[in-house]
Amino acid sequence: MTQDTTPIVVEEVDYVYDSGLSKHHVLRDVSLRIESGEIVILTGPSGSGKTTLITLMGALRAMQSGSIKIFGNELHKASQRALMKTRRNIGFIFQQHNLLDYLTVAQNISMSLSLGQGGGGKKARTRIEEVLDQVGLIEHIDKYPDALSGGQKQRVGIARALSNGPKMILADEPTASLDKESGRNVVNLIQELCREQGASVVMVTHDNRILDVADRILHLEDGEIQSISSAVASSTSQMLKLLNRHDPDAAHYMSAFSQALTRVALADGNLDDQERGAINTILVEHSDLQPAEVDLVMEMALSQVRCRSPRGAAGEAAFSHEQSVHFIKSLHAVAAADGEVSDMELQEIAQIAGELGFTLSDAEMKELG
Repeated sequence: MTQDTTPIVVEEVDYVYDSGLSKHHVLRDVSLRIESGEIVILTGPSGSGKTTLITLMGALRAMQSGSIKIFGNELHKASQRALMKTRRNIGFIFQQHNLLDYLTVAQNISMSLSLGQGGGGKKARTRIEEVLDQVGLIEHIDKYPDALSGGQKQRVGIARALSNGPKMILADEPTASLDKESGRNVVNLIQELCREQGASVVMVTHDNRILDVADRILHLEDGEIQSISSAVASSTSQMLKLLNRHDPDAAHYMSAFSQALTRVALADGNLDDQERGAINTILVEHSDLQPAEVDLVMEMALSQVRCRSPRGAAGEAAFSHEQSVHFIKSLHAVAAADGEVSDMELQEIAQIAGELGFTLSDAEMKELG
């Protein structure tokens, strides 16, 4: 029987922190699977169990229950020798890079090579030069960490993680201490180098600006894996409520303004990066909102405009008959929530359905009404 060599298979994992005075259930029945060459981003609020999960995957923390297999090797109740062997197939990238200040860049990477049994002497030096060249730091090979910028230190951390040619990379908040440009450069580098080596990547982050590099996004909250759609809906709802509560006039104007700008940009059927950037710049300049708030308003406007442009090909319905029935029945349910459905509400339902591409025959509309 062939052994399953899937990079990560997590099944029904629970984890509890017990202080003696109280117990905190960090992970609850977590199950997931990471395939070869896949880049997966793990999101979630602070304290949701992200770091606990990634350290369990990396064999850096003892398991309590459930099963985690790394390339087919079970970690639960595994011996220290087996755990050490598993770690040699994993590259770790930490939030604070964890470089030793009294060692040069080359010596910091050499320590990783030694632990991974990657060889020593001339062979090790050659490998160090190779990985530093990949991250664009070959000229800093004999410098000490205090001579490097934050972004450069993190790139050394990436080089160290890749030095043994790992089959998997685990990165815990790799951009947390970096500015926007440095953070994007670091993530792009991780993506590029791992694609070249065919390594799988699991990256924990709070940084929404880097989510686009992922093949898949998993959201961890209250110790459980949630669908990304549920997570986005919850986060967006909270942010819009805050925006409307603290500055309702600005929120209303920005919603209308951004929707108008987006409709103009999409009039030719395409919204390119230049148009997106122009919209963002105009909104930032004409409001007191923060860039993150402007991004949210713009994306909401974009989704609204797209909804108003049915996606079906010429002569085809944008949505299935079943979706149309469900959509219109739901609108009727909301209208009837106060005990009656007025003619104005019926007209609005028909107008909304038509605008968004939910089409039913007049007889079906009458029956639903």
